[in-house]
Amino acid sequence: MADAHRSETYALILRLIEKPYSFDFFQAVRRLDCARTSGEPIGLSTRLGMDPVRFGQNVSMAFAPSTIASVEQGTGGRAHRFKVNFMGLLGPNGPMPLHLTEYVYEREHNFHDGTLANFLDIFHHRMISLFYRAWAVNQPTASFDRAAVDPLSDRIGTYVASMAGLGSPALRERDRVNDLAKLHYIGRLAFQAKNAEGLEAIISDFFRVPARVIEFVGHWMDLPADSRCKLGDSPRTGSLGATAVVGSTIWEVQQKFRIRIGPVGLQAYQRFLPTGQSFGRLVDWVRNYVGFEYRWDAQLVLDRREVPDTRLGSSGRLGWTTWLCTKPLDHDPDDLVLRPAK
Repeated sequence: MADAHRSETYALILRLIEKPYSFDFFQAVRRLDCARTSGEPIGLSTRLGMDPVRFGQNVSMAFAPSTIASVEQGTGGRAHRFKVNFMGLLGPNGPMPLHLTEYVYEREHNFHDGTLANFLDIFHHRMISLFYRAWAVNQPTASFDRAAVDPLSDRIGTYVASMAGLGSPALRERDRVNDLAKLHYIGRLAFQAKNAEGLEAIISDFFRVPARVIEFVGHWMDLPADSRCKLGDSPRTGSLGATAVVGSTIWEVQQKFRIRIGPVGLQAYQRFLPTGQSFGRLVDWVRNYVGFEYRWDAQLVLDRREVPDTRLGSSGRLGWTTWLCTKPLDHDPDDLVLRPAK
């Protein structure tokens, strides 16, 4: 892997030396920065020797035809040298008087004395490095793959995640749903008024399956022990026609919904079984979107054209992928209802 990175960097440097004008400054520096497997990103280093490139200004009175003037390959562990046209203390766009530019140019080209130019490049290097870093940290696409070495690269992602209360480091990679997927659906997760349509949209798009949320699904709910009717115990639970309830459970339809998934093919159906990868992600998606306020279950619907034959000792899992039939079904089987663990 290290040899591959060195070969890639070497090939890039050769192209930069041959045709520096064909590269954009940010493009070239980012590719060199990303080719490294270790070290601080450009603009965040604390010592000059930690940078893979050394920036300097191309001293000229001409207006810049390109951002990069020249590139010199570093040898013996030395940094590559970049001469840029667009930023510096000298030149027609620089803050220093033009006669200083003429003086530095004359010393460098007529007397081969680059002392003053090299001295100014000490400041140019830091200025240009910080300029590149200021661009990179505000470009999510440019800093996306640098999260491992650049603490500022994920700043935009943190801002976006904070819209849904997921910006804290303690809340990252906490379940089976990838954090990037949560950022993709942050518009749904950040909306305070959660609704069935939002959950349907997330499940359908993420898993690429038809999904529908059925609201107000009835179920038996256990009564707490102090709310059950006991003769001679308390008028709060024993008032006939008002608070008295016979039994230890009641039928309730406001606290549960059902997610109907399908019809899907056999492979997708098996992924949504408790032993498959999709079921765990489905559970975590519902918890991220709904929380723990409501009860729910998942109803899987298999395409009737993909109902497998049941053969003892060869195929089928009882209660999940087994159907006793002697002819093709005339409907999509939907008898499997899965309930997540509490």
